[in-house]
Amino acid sequence: MKTKIFVTLMLTAGLLAGSSAIKVDVCHNVDNNPHVINIALPAAVMHLIQHSGDSLGNCSSGEESSK
Repeated sequence: MKTKIFVTLMLTAGLLAGSSAIKVDVCHNVDNNPHVINIALPAAVMHLIQHSGDSLGNCSSGEESSK
């Protein structure tokens, strides 16, 4: 039983460490000055929860390019 718990904890720790290595772009909008920040995936999730004006990915200028 202790071995199963240990293995589960180690796998969970490995997954968390692996996801921390993945970085994503977040459009961070502060005082109507949007800019892109590149942060770890777990931090991005919390950032998007805490900052309602932010979004995942690049900041759009509001102009759509027509092709």
